[in-house]
Amino acid sequence: MKPLKIGAYIRVSTDDQVNTYEGSLDSQKFRIKEFVDFKNRQQKDWGNIVEFYVEEGVSAGTTNRPMYQKIMSDIRKGKVNLILVSDLTRLSRNLLDFCNLINELERHKASYLSMKEQFDTSTPIGRMMVYIIIALGQFEREQTSERVAVNCHSRALRGLLNGGQAPMGYDKHPEKPGLLIVNNEEAEKVKTIFNMFLQTGSRSKTVEALNELGPYPKRTSKKAKSLPPARWSVQSLGKLLEQPAYIGLREVNKIYKDEDHSYLKPWQKHQLVKAAWPAILDEKIFYDAQHLLEEARDNERSRLSKGEKRFFLLSNLLTCGETGFPLVGQSAHSSNGTLHRYYHYARRPKNLEVVRPRLNAEEIEEKVIGDLANALKDANYFVSLEKNLKEQADSKNKNSESEYQRAKKELSEVSDQFSMLLLNQGKMQLNETALKFTSEQLNTLAKKKEDLEKYLNNLNYQPQDHGAIKEQVLFVENQIRLLMQGWAKATPATKKRLLRRTIKEIIITRSEIHICFWLNACELGFGRDEASGASPEDADKIIPLRRISPQASDRNLSILSSGKKGFGRGAGT
Repeated sequence: MKPLKIGAYIRVSTDDQVNTYEGSLDSQKFRIKEFVDFKNRQQKDWGNIVEFYVEEGVSAGTTNRPMYQKIMSDIRKGKVNLILVSDLTRLSRNLLDFCNLINELERHKASYLSMKEQFDTSTPIGRMMVYIIIALGQFEREQTSERVAVNCHSRALRGLLNGGQAPMGYDKHPEKPGLLIVNNEEAEKVKTIFNMFLQTGSRSKTVEALNELGPYPKRTSKKAKSLPPARWSVQSLGKLLEQPAYIGLREVNKIYKDEDHSYLKPWQKHQLVKAAWPAILDEKIFYDAQHLLEEARDNERSRLSKGEKRFFLLSNLLTCGETGFPLVGQSAHSSNGTLHRYYHYARRPKNLEVVRPRLNAEEIEEKVIGDLANALKDANYFVSLEKNLKEQADSKNKNSESEYQRAKKELSEVSDQFSMLLLNQGKMQLNETALKFTSEQLNTLAKKKEDLEKYLNNLNYQPQDHGAIKEQVLFVENQIRLLMQGWAKATPATKKRLLRRTIKEIIITRSEIHICFWLNACELGFGRDEASGASPEDADKIIPLRRISPQASDRNLSILSSGKKGFGRGAGT
Protein backbone atom coordinates (compact mmCIF):
# COMPACT_ATOMS: atom_id res chain seq x y z
CA MET A 1 0.00 0.00 0.00
CA LYS A 2 1.39 3.40 -0.99
CA PRO A 3 1.92 6.00 1.75
CA LEU A 4 -0.86 8.54 2.08
CA LYS A 5 -0.18 11.99 0.63
CA ILE A 6 -1.31 14.20 3.49
CA GLY A 7 -2.41 17.81 3.30
CA ALA A 8 -2.37 19.19 6.85
CA TYR A 9 -5.05 21.88 7.10
CA ILE A 10 -4.65 24.39 9.95
CA ARG A 11 -7.02 27.27 10.67
CA VAL A 12 -7.76 29.92 13.27
CA SER A 13 -10.64 32.35 12.97
CA THR A 14 -9.27 35.52 14.61
CA ASP A 15 -6.15 37.64 14.26
CA ASP A 16 -5.58 37.37 18.01
CA GLN A 17 -5.21 33.59 17.68
CA VAL A 18 -2.75 34.08 14.81
CA ASN A 19 -0.50 36.14 17.07
CA THR A 20 -0.74 33.74 20.02
CA TYR A 21 2.24 31.40 20.11
CA GLU A 22 0.72 28.70 22.33
CA GLY A 23 -2.62 27.14 21.51
CA SER A 24 -3.18 28.19 17.92
CA LEU A 25 -1.30 27.73 14.63
CA ASP A 26 1.97 26.47 16.13
CA SER A 27 0.12 24.21 18.54
CA GLN A 28 -1.98 22.64 15.76
CA LYS A 29 1.10 22.17 13.58
CA PHE A 30 3.01 20.45 16.39
CA ARG A 31 0.10 18.13 17.24
CA ILE A 32 -0.36 17.11 13.60
CA LYS A 33 3.35 16.31 13.19
CA GLU A 34 3.28 14.20 16.36
CA PHE A 35 0.14 12.40 15.18
CA VAL A 36 1.66 11.51 11.78
CA ASP A 37 4.88 10.28 13.46
CA PHE A 38 2.78 8.13 15.81
CA LYS A 39 0.77 6.59 12.94
CA ASN A 40 4.00 5.85 11.02
CA ARG A 41 5.39 4.05 14.07
CA GLN A 42 2.19 2.00 14.28
CA GLN A 43 2.12 1.27 10.56
CA LYS A 44 5.25 1.61 8.46
CA ASP A 45 4.94 4.14 5.62
CA TRP A 46 1.43 5.16 6.73
CA GLY A 47 1.74 8.62 5.18
CA ASN A 48 3.81 11.75 4.62
CA ILE A 49 2.82 15.39 5.03
CA VAL A 50 3.01 16.96 1.55
CA GLU A 51 2.22 20.50 2.68
CA PHE A 52 0.80 22.52 5.57
CA TYR A 53 -2.17 24.65 4.47
CA VAL A 54 -2.30 27.45 7.02
CA GLU A 55 -5.44 29.64 7.15
CA GLU A 56 -4.91 32.72 9.30
CA GLY A 57 -7.83 34.65 10.77
CA VAL A 58 -10.57 33.15 8.55
CA SER A 59 -13.97 31.78 9.58
CA ALA A 60 -15.03 28.24 8.63
CA GLY A 61 -18.56 29.44 7.83
CA THR A 62 -17.71 29.65 4.13
CA THR A 63 -15.53 27.82 1.60
CA ASN A 64 -14.23 31.15 0.28
CA ARG A 65 -10.86 30.61 1.99
CA PRO A 66 -7.59 30.80 -0.01
CA MET A 67 -5.86 27.79 1.55
CA TYR A 68 -9.06 25.72 1.57
CA GLN A 69 -9.39 26.35 -2.16
CA LYS A 70 -5.71 25.47 -2.64
CA ILE A 71 -5.97 22.13 -0.81
CA MET A 72 -9.10 21.24 -2.79
CA SER A 73 -7.22 22.10 -5.99
CA ASP A 74 -4.37 19.80 -4.91
CA ILE A 75 -6.94 17.06 -4.17
CA ARG A 76 -8.18 17.32 -7.77
CA LYS A 77 -4.60 17.20 -9.10
CA GLY A 78 -3.77 14.10 -7.04
CA LYS A 79 -1.06 15.91 -5.08
CA VAL A 80 -2.97 15.20 -1.84
CA ASN A 81 -5.31 12.30 -1.05
CA LEU A 82 -5.91 12.86 2.67
CA ILE A 83 -6.90 16.06 4.48
CA LEU A 84 -5.71 15.92 8.09
CA VAL A 85 -7.11 18.35 10.67
CA SER A 86 -6.86 18.63 14.46
CA ASP A 87 -10.68 18.66 14.72
CA LEU A 88 -13.59 18.85 12.28
CA THR A 89 -14.52 22.46 13.07
CA ARG A 90 -11.13 23.53 11.68
CA LEU A 91 -12.32 22.23 8.31
CA SER A 92 -15.93 23.42 8.23
CA ARG A 93 -18.70 24.88 10.38
CA ASN A 94 -21.35 24.66 7.69
CA LEU A 95 -23.26 21.41 7.18
CA LEU A 96 -24.02 21.98 3.47
CA ASP A 97 -20.39 22.88 2.72
CA PHE A 98 -19.21 19.77 4.57
CA CYS A 99 -21.56 17.50 2.60
CA ASN A 100 -20.24 19.02 -0.64
CA LEU A 101 -16.69 18.44 0.61
CA ILE A 102 -17.40 14.75 1.25
CA ASN A 103 -18.85 14.33 -2.26
CA GLU A 104 -15.83 16.08 -3.79
CA LEU A 105 -13.39 13.85 -1.88
CA GLU A 106 -15.25 10.70 -2.95
CA ARG A 107 -15.11 11.77 -6.62
CA HIS A 108 -11.31 12.05 -6.44
CA LYS A 109 -10.77 8.91 -4.29
CA ALA A 110 -9.55 10.99 -1.36
CA SER A 111 -10.60 11.24 2.28
CA TYR A 112 -10.23 13.30 5.43
CA LEU A 113 -9.19 12.49 8.98
CA SER A 114 -9.78 14.39 12.20
CA MET A 115 -7.38 13.68 15.04
CA LYS A 116 -10.08 14.46 17.61
CA GLU A 117 -13.14 12.74 16.06
CA GLN A 118 -11.95 9.50 14.50
CA PHE A 119 -15.31 8.10 13.38
CA ASP A 120 -15.70 5.46 10.70
CA THR A 121 -17.69 7.36 8.07
CA SER A 122 -18.18 4.20 6.00
CA THR A 123 -20.95 3.27 8.48
CA PRO A 124 -24.31 5.07 8.95
CA ILE A 125 -23.67 5.73 12.66
CA GLY A 126 -20.21 7.17 11.91
CA ARG A 127 -21.60 9.54 9.27
CA MET A 128 -24.42 10.60 11.60
CA MET A 129 -21.95 11.48 14.38
CA VAL A 130 -19.80 13.53 12.02
CA TYR A 131 -22.83 15.45 10.70
CA ILE A 132 -23.98 16.14 14.26
CA ILE A 133 -20.56 17.59 15.14
CA ILE A 134 -20.56 19.84 12.06
CA ALA A 135 -24.16 20.94 12.78
CA LEU A 136 -23.18 21.81 16.35
CA GLY A 137 -20.18 23.76 15.02
CA GLN A 138 -22.51 25.67 12.67
CA PHE A 139 -24.88 26.35 15.56
CA GLU A 140 -22.03 27.66 17.72
CA ARG A 141 -20.79 29.93 14.91
CA GLU A 142 -24.25 31.35 14.18
CA GLN A 143 -25.01 31.82 17.88
CA THR A 144 -21.72 33.68 18.42
CA SER A 145 -22.39 35.85 15.37
CA GLU A 146 -25.88 36.68 16.63
CA ARG A 147 -24.58 37.46 20.14
CA VAL A 148 -22.00 39.89 18.71
CA ALA A 149 -24.65 41.51 16.47
CA VAL A 150 -27.04 42.01 19.40
CA ASN A 151 -24.27 43.48 21.54
CA CYS A 152 -23.19 45.90 18.76
CA HIS A 153 -26.85 46.86 18.24
CA SER A 154 -27.24 47.59 21.96
CA ARG A 155 -24.16 49.85 21.90
CA ALA A 156 -25.42 51.60 18.77
CA LEU A 157 -28.79 52.33 20.39
CA ARG A 158 -26.88 54.06 23.19
CA GLY A 159 -25.32 56.27 20.52
CA LEU A 160 -21.85 54.70 20.69
CA LEU A 161 -19.52 53.74 17.84
CA ASN A 162 -18.67 50.13 17.07
CA GLY A 163 -15.38 50.91 15.33
CA GLY A 164 -14.33 52.73 12.20
CA GLN A 165 -12.66 56.10 11.66
CA ALA A 166 -13.89 59.37 13.12
CA PRO A 167 -15.49 61.59 10.44
CA MET A 168 -14.10 65.03 9.65
CA GLY A 169 -15.04 67.38 12.49
CA TYR A 170 -14.50 64.79 15.22
CA ASP A 171 -11.72 62.80 16.87
CA LYS A 172 -12.03 59.58 18.82
CA HIS A 173 -12.07 59.91 22.58
CA PRO A 174 -8.56 58.92 23.83
CA GLU A 175 -9.96 56.76 26.65
CA LYS A 176 -13.43 55.77 25.41
CA PRO A 177 -13.23 54.52 21.79
CA GLY A 178 -17.03 54.48 21.43
CA LEU A 179 -17.23 58.26 21.87
CA LEU A 180 -16.35 61.17 19.60
CA ILE A 181 -15.06 64.57 20.69
CA VAL A 182 -15.33 67.73 18.61
CA ASN A 183 -12.27 68.86 16.65
CA ASN A 184 -12.99 72.61 16.47
CA GLU A 185 -10.69 73.30 13.50
CA GLU A 186 -12.21 70.48 11.44
CA ALA A 187 -15.74 71.43 12.53
CA GLU A 188 -15.33 74.80 10.83
CA LYS A 189 -14.18 73.03 7.66
CA VAL A 190 -17.31 70.87 7.72
CA LYS A 191 -19.52 73.99 7.94
CA THR A 192 -17.60 75.53 5.02
CA ILE A 193 -18.13 72.40 2.89
CA PHE A 194 -21.89 72.31 3.57
CA ASN A 195 -22.25 76.01 2.75
CA MET A 196 -20.30 75.58 -0.50
CA PHE A 197 -22.55 72.69 -1.52
CA LEU A 198 -25.72 74.68 -0.76
CA GLN A 199 -24.39 77.61 -2.82
CA THR A 200 -23.39 75.54 -5.88
CA GLY A 201 -26.22 73.00 -5.62
CA SER A 202 -23.95 70.41 -7.25
CA ARG A 203 -21.51 67.87 -5.86
CA SER A 204 -19.28 68.00 -8.95
CA LYS A 205 -18.96 71.81 -8.80
CA THR A 206 -18.29 71.65 -5.06
CA VAL A 207 -15.59 69.01 -5.64
CA GLU A 208 -13.88 71.26 -8.20
CA ALA A 209 -13.87 74.19 -5.78
CA LEU A 210 -12.67 72.10 -2.83
CA ASN A 211 -9.83 70.49 -4.78
CA GLU A 212 -8.69 73.92 -5.92
CA LEU A 213 -9.07 75.91 -2.70
CA GLY A 214 -9.65 73.40 0.12
CA PRO A 215 -10.46 72.30 2.73
CA TYR A 216 -9.12 68.88 1.80
CA PRO A 217 -10.29 65.43 2.99
CA LYS A 218 -9.29 64.25 6.44
CA ARG A 219 -6.34 61.88 6.76
CA THR A 220 -5.92 59.76 9.87
CA SER A 221 -2.80 57.59 9.49
CA LYS A 222 0.64 58.97 10.34
CA LYS A 223 2.01 57.97 6.93
CA ALA A 224 -0.88 59.68 5.09
CA LYS A 225 -0.36 62.92 6.98
CA SER A 226 3.12 63.26 5.46
CA LEU A 227 1.74 62.94 1.90
CA PRO A 228 0.32 65.74 -0.31
CA PRO A 229 -3.32 66.73 0.37
CA ALA A 230 -5.90 64.12 -0.61
CA ARG A 231 -8.37 64.87 -3.41
CA TRP A 232 -12.14 64.98 -3.14
CA SER A 233 -14.39 62.88 -5.35
CA VAL A 234 -18.15 63.05 -5.87
CA GLN A 235 -18.47 59.85 -3.83
CA SER A 236 -16.33 60.99 -0.87
CA LEU A 237 -18.12 64.34 -0.74
CA GLY A 238 -21.52 62.62 -0.83
CA LYS A 239 -20.48 60.36 2.04
CA LEU A 240 -19.54 63.40 4.15
CA LEU A 241 -22.75 65.29 3.30
CA GLU A 242 -24.90 62.32 4.35
CA GLN A 243 -23.31 61.96 7.83
CA PRO A 244 -26.07 62.32 10.48
CA ALA A 245 -23.28 62.45 13.09
CA TYR A 246 -22.99 66.18 12.35
CA ILE A 247 -26.42 66.87 13.89
CA GLY A 248 -25.84 64.56 16.86
CA LEU A 249 -27.52 61.43 15.48
CA ARG A 250 -26.25 57.87 15.24
CA GLU A 251 -27.36 55.80 12.21
CA VAL A 252 -28.00 52.18 13.20
CA ASN A 253 -27.91 49.31 10.64
CA LYS A 254 -27.38 51.48 7.59
CA ILE A 255 -26.83 48.39 5.40
CA TYR A 256 -30.49 47.39 5.97
CA LYS A 257 -31.85 50.86 5.23
CA ASP A 258 -33.58 49.85 1.98
CA GLU A 259 -34.68 46.38 3.12
CA ASP A 260 -38.26 45.35 3.97
CA HIS A 261 -38.22 45.69 7.77
CA SER A 262 -41.05 43.19 8.24
CA TYR A 263 -38.54 40.42 7.42
CA LEU A 264 -35.72 41.75 9.63
CA LYS A 265 -34.90 40.79 13.18
CA PRO A 266 -35.18 43.51 15.86
CA TRP A 267 -31.41 44.07 15.99
CA GLN A 268 -31.19 44.42 12.19
CA LYS A 269 -33.69 47.25 11.69
CA HIS A 270 -32.48 50.63 10.47
CA GLN A 271 -33.07 53.66 12.67
CA LEU A 272 -31.64 56.98 13.80
CA VAL A 273 -30.94 57.49 17.52
CA LYS A 274 -29.43 60.29 19.56
CA ALA A 275 -25.64 60.08 19.45
CA ALA A 276 -23.36 60.15 22.50
CA TRP A 277 -21.50 63.19 21.10
CA PRO A 278 -22.55 66.79 20.47
CA ALA A 279 -23.75 68.18 17.12
CA ILE A 280 -21.52 70.58 15.17
CA LEU A 281 -23.99 71.61 12.43
CA ASP A 282 -27.33 73.35 12.36
CA GLU A 283 -30.14 70.92 11.49
CA LYS A 284 -31.63 73.23 8.84
CA ILE A 285 -28.33 73.34 6.92
CA PHE A 286 -28.00 69.55 7.13
CA TYR A 287 -31.56 68.81 5.93
CA ASP A 288 -31.34 71.43 3.16
CA ALA A 289 -28.28 69.55 1.90
CA GLN A 290 -30.17 66.22 2.08
CA HIS A 291 -33.01 67.75 0.07
CA LEU A 292 -30.56 68.82 -2.66
CA LEU A 293 -28.96 65.36 -2.71
CA GLU A 294 -32.35 63.66 -3.05
CA GLU A 295 -33.30 65.98 -5.90
CA ALA A 296 -30.08 65.08 -7.70
CA ARG A 297 -30.79 61.35 -7.20
CA ASP A 298 -34.35 61.74 -8.55
CA ASN A 299 -33.04 63.57 -11.61
CA GLU A 300 -30.46 60.85 -12.18
CA ARG A 301 -33.08 58.09 -11.90
CA SER A 302 -35.29 59.92 -14.36
CA ARG A 303 -32.41 60.39 -16.78
CA LEU A 304 -31.46 56.72 -16.61
CA SER A 305 -35.04 55.47 -17.01
CA LYS A 306 -35.56 57.64 -20.09
CA GLY A 307 -32.11 56.99 -21.51
CA GLU A 308 -31.89 53.20 -21.46
CA LYS A 309 -30.73 53.24 -25.08
CA ARG A 310 -27.61 55.04 -23.90
CA PHE A 311 -26.71 52.19 -21.57
CA PHE A 312 -23.43 50.56 -22.63
CA LEU A 313 -22.97 46.93 -21.63
CA LEU A 314 -19.30 46.70 -22.64
CA SER A 315 -17.90 49.91 -21.14
CA ASN A 316 -14.73 49.20 -19.13
CA LEU A 317 -14.36 45.87 -20.95
CA LEU A 318 -13.33 46.95 -24.46
CA THR A 319 -9.70 47.67 -25.38
CA CYS A 320 -8.27 48.69 -28.75
CA GLY A 321 -5.92 45.90 -29.80
CA GLU A 322 -3.77 48.26 -31.88
CA THR A 323 -3.23 51.11 -29.44
CA GLY A 324 -3.97 49.52 -26.05
CA PHE A 325 -6.36 52.37 -25.18
CA PRO A 326 -9.74 51.57 -23.56
CA LEU A 327 -12.91 52.09 -25.61
CA VAL A 328 -15.90 53.54 -23.78
CA GLY A 329 -19.57 53.97 -24.64
CA GLN A 330 -20.59 57.28 -26.21
CA SER A 331 -23.61 58.60 -28.10
CA ALA A 332 -24.41 61.32 -30.61
CA HIS A 333 -27.35 62.49 -32.74
CA SER A 334 -27.07 62.65 -36.52
CA SER A 335 -28.39 65.61 -38.53
CA ASN A 336 -31.82 63.94 -38.83
CA GLY A 337 -32.06 63.46 -35.05
CA THR A 338 -31.24 59.71 -34.99
CA LEU A 339 -29.37 58.62 -31.87
CA HIS A 340 -26.17 56.64 -32.54
CA ARG A 341 -24.56 54.55 -29.80
CA TYR A 342 -20.91 53.69 -30.33
CA TYR A 343 -17.64 52.79 -28.58
CA HIS A 344 -14.58 54.98 -29.01
CA TYR A 345 -11.60 56.38 -27.12
CA ALA A 346 -12.52 58.25 -23.95
CA ARG A 347 -9.97 60.85 -25.02
CA ARG A 348 -8.50 61.07 -28.49
CA PRO A 349 -4.88 59.83 -28.18
CA LYS A 350 -2.30 62.48 -28.94
CA ASN A 351 0.41 61.98 -31.58
CA LEU A 352 -1.21 58.77 -32.79
CA GLU A 353 -1.04 58.06 -36.51
CA VAL A 354 -3.66 55.31 -36.50
CA VAL A 355 -6.99 56.04 -34.82
CA ARG A 356 -9.82 53.51 -34.83
CA PRO A 357 -13.17 54.53 -36.36
CA ARG A 358 -16.10 54.46 -33.96
CA LEU A 359 -17.65 51.03 -33.34
CA ASN A 360 -21.40 50.46 -33.61
CA ALA A 361 -22.54 49.61 -30.07
CA GLU A 362 -25.60 47.52 -31.02
CA GLU A 363 -23.62 45.32 -33.40
CA ILE A 364 -20.64 44.64 -31.17
CA GLU A 365 -22.87 43.96 -28.14
CA GLU A 366 -24.98 41.55 -30.20
CA LYS A 367 -21.82 39.76 -31.40
CA VAL A 368 -20.45 39.27 -27.87
CA ILE A 369 -23.75 38.25 -26.23
CA GLY A 370 -24.61 36.04 -29.20
CA ASP A 371 -21.25 34.31 -28.91
CA LEU A 372 -21.85 33.60 -25.21
CA ALA A 373 -25.37 32.31 -25.91
CA ASN A 374 -24.07 29.98 -28.65
CA ALA A 375 -21.41 28.65 -26.27
CA LEU A 376 -23.97 26.50 -24.47
CA LYS A 377 -25.26 25.08 -27.78
CA ASP A 378 -21.95 24.54 -29.63
CA ALA A 379 -20.05 21.42 -28.51
CA ASN A 380 -16.81 22.72 -30.06
CA TYR A 381 -16.88 26.04 -28.18
CA PHE A 382 -15.27 24.76 -24.98
CA VAL A 383 -13.03 22.34 -26.89
CA SER A 384 -11.59 25.41 -28.60
CA LEU A 385 -11.20 27.18 -25.23
CA GLU A 386 -9.34 24.18 -23.81
CA LYS A 387 -7.01 24.09 -26.82
CA ASN A 388 -6.22 27.81 -26.50
CA LEU A 389 -5.61 27.54 -22.78
CA LYS A 390 -3.32 24.53 -23.25
CA GLU A 391 -1.26 26.45 -25.80
CA GLN A 392 -0.98 29.43 -23.47
CA ALA A 393 -0.09 27.24 -20.48
CA ASP A 394 2.45 25.15 -22.45
CA SER A 395 4.13 28.31 -23.75
CA LYS A 396 4.36 29.78 -20.25
CA ASN A 397 5.51 26.46 -18.80
CA LYS A 398 8.22 26.06 -21.46
CA ASN A 399 9.70 29.46 -20.65
CA SER A 400 9.45 28.84 -16.90
CA GLU A 401 11.09 25.40 -17.20
CA SER A 402 13.98 26.84 -19.21
CA GLU A 403 14.60 29.58 -16.65
CA TYR A 404 14.19 27.14 -13.76
CA GLN A 405 16.76 24.70 -15.19
CA ARG A 406 19.19 27.56 -15.91
CA ALA A 407 18.96 28.94 -12.37
CA LYS A 408 19.17 25.44 -10.88
CA LYS A 409 22.35 24.71 -12.87
CA GLU A 410 23.89 28.00 -11.78
CA LEU A 411 23.02 27.24 -8.14
CA SER A 412 24.67 23.82 -8.43
CA GLU A 413 27.85 25.40 -9.83
CA VAL A 414 27.97 28.05 -7.10
CA SER A 415 27.38 25.39 -4.42
CA ASP A 416 30.24 23.28 -5.81
CA GLN A 417 32.57 26.29 -5.84
CA PHE A 418 31.62 27.16 -2.28
CA SER A 419 32.14 23.59 -1.04
CA MET A 420 35.47 23.24 -2.86
CA LEU A 421 36.79 26.55 -1.53
CA LEU A 422 35.70 25.67 1.99
CA LEU A 423 37.35 22.25 1.75
CA ASN A 424 40.63 23.65 0.40
CA GLN A 425 40.73 26.32 3.07
CA GLY A 426 40.70 23.66 5.76
CA LYS A 427 43.53 21.71 4.12
CA MET A 428 45.92 24.61 3.44
CA GLN A 429 47.96 26.76 5.76
CA LEU A 430 47.03 30.32 4.77
CA ASN A 431 48.65 33.54 5.87
CA GLU A 432 46.55 36.50 7.01
CA THR A 433 46.24 38.06 3.53
CA ALA A 434 45.26 34.77 1.87
CA LEU A 435 42.80 34.03 4.68
CA LYS A 436 41.15 37.41 4.24
CA PHE A 437 40.91 36.94 0.45
CA THR A 438 39.43 33.45 0.85
CA SER A 439 36.93 34.72 3.42
CA GLU A 440 35.74 37.43 1.02
CA GLN A 441 35.30 34.85 -1.75
CA LEU A 442 33.31 32.58 0.58
CA ASN A 443 31.05 35.46 1.61
CA THR A 444 30.49 36.42 -2.05
CA LEU A 445 29.61 32.84 -3.01
CA ALA A 446 27.39 32.41 0.05
CA LYS A 447 25.46 35.57 -0.83
CA LYS A 448 25.11 34.47 -4.47
CA LYS A 449 23.94 31.02 -3.32
CA GLU A 450 21.36 32.57 -1.00
CA ASP A 451 20.05 34.87 -3.75
CA LEU A 452 19.74 31.99 -6.22
CA GLU A 453 17.85 29.87 -3.67
CA LYS A 454 15.41 32.72 -3.06
CA TYR A 455 15.00 33.26 -6.80
CA LEU A 456 14.23 29.56 -7.38
CA ASN A 457 11.78 29.56 -4.51
CA ASN A 458 9.99 32.65 -5.87
CA LEU A 459 10.00 31.20 -9.38
CA ASN A 460 7.72 28.45 -7.99
CA TYR A 461 8.03 26.32 -11.15
CA GLN A 462 5.68 23.34 -11.41
CA PRO A 463 5.10 21.06 -14.43
CA GLN A 464 1.81 21.94 -16.08
CA ASP A 465 -1.17 19.78 -15.12
CA HIS A 466 -3.48 19.44 -18.13
CA GLY A 467 -6.15 17.94 -15.87
CA ALA A 468 -6.38 21.29 -14.14
CA ILE A 469 -6.99 22.96 -17.50
CA LYS A 470 -10.21 20.95 -17.89
CA GLU A 471 -11.25 22.31 -14.49
CA GLN A 472 -10.61 25.82 -15.78
CA VAL A 473 -12.74 25.25 -18.88
CA LEU A 474 -15.52 23.86 -16.67
CA PHE A 475 -15.23 26.99 -14.49
CA VAL A 476 -15.66 29.24 -17.55
CA GLU A 477 -18.60 27.12 -18.76
CA ASN A 478 -20.33 27.45 -15.38
CA GLN A 479 -19.76 31.21 -15.37
CA ILE A 480 -21.31 31.54 -18.84
CA ARG A 481 -24.21 29.31 -17.82
CA LEU A 482 -24.93 31.48 -14.77
CA LEU A 483 -24.67 34.58 -16.94
CA MET A 484 -27.19 33.37 -19.52
CA GLN A 485 -29.67 31.91 -16.99
CA GLY A 486 -30.74 35.31 -15.72
CA TRP A 487 -29.96 37.37 -18.83
CA ALA A 488 -33.46 37.66 -20.29
CA LYS A 489 -35.07 39.20 -17.21
CA ALA A 490 -32.04 41.12 -15.88
CA THR A 491 -31.94 44.91 -15.77
CA PRO A 492 -29.20 46.67 -17.77
CA ALA A 493 -27.20 47.31 -14.59
CA THR A 494 -27.45 43.62 -13.58
CA LYS A 495 -26.38 42.57 -17.08
CA LYS A 496 -23.24 44.70 -16.75
CA ARG A 497 -22.41 43.05 -13.41
CA LEU A 498 -22.97 39.57 -14.84
CA LEU A 499 -20.67 40.32 -17.78
CA ARG A 500 -17.90 41.63 -15.51
CA ARG A 501 -17.98 38.46 -13.42
CA THR A 502 -17.44 36.36 -16.54
CA ILE A 503 -15.28 38.49 -18.86
CA LYS A 504 -12.08 40.29 -17.92
CA GLU A 505 -11.45 42.09 -21.20
CA ILE A 506 -12.52 42.23 -24.84
CA ILE A 507 -9.75 43.19 -27.25
CA ILE A 508 -10.74 44.62 -30.63
CA THR A 509 -8.12 44.15 -33.37
CA ARG A 510 -8.29 45.09 -37.07
CA SER A 511 -10.53 42.16 -37.95
CA GLU A 512 -11.31 40.12 -34.81
CA ILE A 513 -12.76 40.26 -31.33
CA HIS A 514 -10.76 38.50 -28.60
CA ILE A 515 -12.65 37.61 -25.41
CA CYS A 516 -10.56 37.15 -22.24
CA PHE A 517 -12.42 35.23 -19.53
CA TRP A 518 -11.76 35.23 -15.80
CA LEU A 519 -10.27 31.90 -14.70
CA ASN A 520 -10.28 30.15 -11.35
CA ALA A 521 -7.16 31.20 -9.41
CA CYS A 522 -6.30 27.91 -7.74
CA GLU A 523 -6.30 25.49 -10.66
CA LEU A 524 -3.31 26.22 -12.87
CA GLY A 525 -0.40 26.44 -10.48
CA PHE A 526 -0.14 30.19 -10.94
CA GLY A 527 -2.20 33.01 -9.51
CA ARG A 528 -5.46 34.52 -10.67
CA ASP A 529 -3.62 37.55 -12.04
CA GLU A 530 -1.68 35.52 -14.62
CA ALA A 531 -4.47 33.03 -15.30
CA SER A 532 -7.23 35.49 -15.96
CA GLY A 533 -5.39 38.21 -17.76
CA ALA A 534 -5.37 40.68 -14.87
CA SER A 535 -6.69 41.18 -11.40
CA PRO A 536 -8.91 44.02 -10.29
CA GLU A 537 -5.91 45.53 -8.52
CA ASP A 538 -2.95 44.74 -10.78
CA ALA A 539 -2.29 44.97 -14.51
CA ASP A 540 -0.62 41.97 -16.12
CA LYS A 541 -0.66 39.54 -19.04
CA ILE A 542 -3.73 38.81 -21.14
CA ILE A 543 -4.93 35.35 -22.16
CA PRO A 544 -7.49 35.74 -24.97
CA LEU A 545 -9.31 32.39 -24.77
CA ARG A 546 -11.97 33.10 -27.36
CA ARG A 547 -11.64 34.70 -30.80
CA ILE A 548 -14.57 35.83 -32.93
CA SER A 549 -13.34 35.86 -36.53
CA PRO A 550 -15.06 37.91 -39.26
CA GLN A 551 -17.70 36.28 -41.42
CA ALA A 552 -18.60 37.21 -44.97
CA SER A 553 -22.10 38.18 -43.84
CA ASP A 554 -20.87 40.51 -41.11
CA ARG A 555 -21.51 44.19 -41.46
CA ASN A 556 -18.75 46.62 -40.62
CA LEU A 557 -18.86 47.61 -36.95
CA SER A 558 -17.38 51.03 -37.73
CA ILE A 559 -20.18 53.51 -38.33
CA LEU A 560 -18.39 56.85 -38.26
CA SER A 561 -14.99 57.74 -39.65
CA SER A 562 -12.55 59.43 -37.28
CA GLY A 563 -11.17 61.65 -40.01
CA LYS A 564 -7.70 60.08 -39.73
CA LYS A 565 -6.09 56.98 -41.16
CA GLY A 566 -8.36 54.15 -39.99
CA PHE A 567 -8.16 50.40 -39.62
CA GLY A 568 -9.86 49.62 -42.93
CA ARG A 569 -13.48 48.76 -43.58
CA GLY A 570 -13.37 45.00 -43.89
CA ALA A 571 -15.76 42.68 -42.16
CA GLY A 572 -15.61 42.05 -38.42
CA THR A 573 -14.23 45.08 -36.62
